[in-house]
Amino acid sequence: MDGTPGSEDAANALPPMRALATFTSGQWADIFAQSAEDTAKGCKDSLHSNLVEFLRSEHLVVLTGLGTSLCVIDRAGNKPAPTMSDLWNAVRAAVGIESFEAILKAVRHPDGDHNIELLLSRCQTAEAFEPSQLIRDFIRVAEKTIAHRCRFISDNLDLPQHESFLRRIARRPTTAPRTRIFTTNYDLCFETAASRIHMVVVDGFSHSIPQEFDGEYFAYDLVRREEDGSAPDFIPNVCHLYKLHGSVDWERSTERIRKRQDTDEPVLIYPRHSKFESSYEHPFIELMSRFQAAIRQPKTSLLIVGFGFNDKHITQPVLSAIRSNVGLKVVIVDPFVQQSPSEASSVMASLIAQGDPRITLVSSPFEKFVPLLPDLVSETEQERHHARLRRIDL
Repeated sequence: MDGTPGSEDAANALPPMRALATFTSGQWADIFAQSAEDTAKGCKDSLHSNLVEFLRSEHLVVLTGLGTSLCVIDRAGNKPAPTMSDLWNAVRAAVGIESFEAILKAVRHPDGDHNIELLLSRCQTAEAFEPSQLIRDFIRVAEKTIAHRCRFISDNLDLPQHESFLRRIARRPTTAPRTRIFTTNYDLCFETAASRIHMVVVDGFSHSIPQEFDGEYFAYDLVRREEDGSAPDFIPNVCHLYKLHGSVDWERSTERIRKRQDTDEPVLIYPRHSKFESSYEHPFIELMSRFQAAIRQPKTSLLIVGFGFNDKHITQPVLSAIRSNVGLKVVIVDPFVQQSPSEASSVMASLIAQGDPRITLVSSPFEKFVPLLPDLVSETEQERHHARLRRIDL
């Protein structure tokens, strides 16, 4: 899980939607004109043209983080996806105020710093040097609480932004390589949204029961074979999903990773500074190696949405690919990329200022960016029919 800088702020504090690219002359420009008399100053058309070319690249790779889940709203108007502050408060409530304060004192956590990742990192360090049952119990409860809070997907939770996003990025010509989505999120937003729009997700797990992980399954594809004996065709609406930090429905069984919806011990890389070391364990090293290989291919577009560049084991490969892969195009979407830029996005802004046409920065939340993505393949009548049936079932 990766937090986006500023993601804790209220939605009404979001800055205006803006873009920075060579087509804006290396300056931040409003995407939408501020008034009817000011239409010439909006860069929406230029951004649209850029995104059309971007999506038509031979290889399309997507990297997502916490920002793509924070837009989910239940029917009561609540946002069930937890922010880092939410996780801090949830863990504090789960262990009790007195025990929580005792942990803060035991690991010398800075006063006023409500960073759950830093706290778990300090606990892990303290446990390594001076084992303590108190700290071990805290880590166990904290990890269980985090996993529980990230298990928020339900049948009555609508995911219109994710469904629209998948339609726009994953419906490519069947002759083109499948879209590859890499995410640091533990939740099931993308899998659930794909199921609702009848999209097939190849996620490295077998189609037999129990479903077991094997990286070889990413090399498989799906074809339609008609009964009349005609040549098989690749089916449309297929994408690959790589969960870089694990998933709430993964469980370790001996040396294998299996899917189980109600597991009490999900296989996750929990928020702490040792995420880099954890990424070298199975199956995470398999997923990371595929991410690094994907962004080093020529004629590749990399769309980064809702990812705050806080995970160095992911940020460094991205920066390295930008330096070495001249055929890599990058679009970064973050509502605070102009207001509170990360070190990585600052590097990319500098490259744009020097005239690098491969990079575009977009200051926008996920849910407002999705409608800006060109819909290169319009919705089919069959998809509209499935949508009507789903509304009736509800």
